Amino acid sequence: MGRTIRLLLVCSWGASSGVLCRKINDAAQDKGVPLVAEAVGIHECQAKLPLVDVILLEPQIGHHKRNLQKKADAHAIPLAMVNPVAFATMNGEKVLEQAMALVSIPFSS
Repeated sequence: MGRTIRLLLVCSWGASSGVLCRKINDAAQDKGVPLVAEAVGIHECQAKLPLVDVILLEPQIGHHKRNLQKKADAHAIPLAMVNPVAFATMNGEKVLEQAMALVSIPFSS
């Protein structure tokens, strides 16, 4: 894999996503996966679209998925909800695995 994958992790205001984001970045570094996760609030998301490869939404903003899906589709960016169990347990490795699957890159834990 030649370049760094850019993951946008979105929540209401960027607070809870900041904790999970650190865990994702730590897991990526530990596994040697070229991925950098950035945490943002829902209101910052649209400005970041041209800069990212994959978007994950935290469970508490599921009601925004339909609207964001249209915007992500316009930029050909895969978008999904964070696995709720991985979110609840703040499991950065599982969320990293989910992100890599969305960009069709094999990942072994």
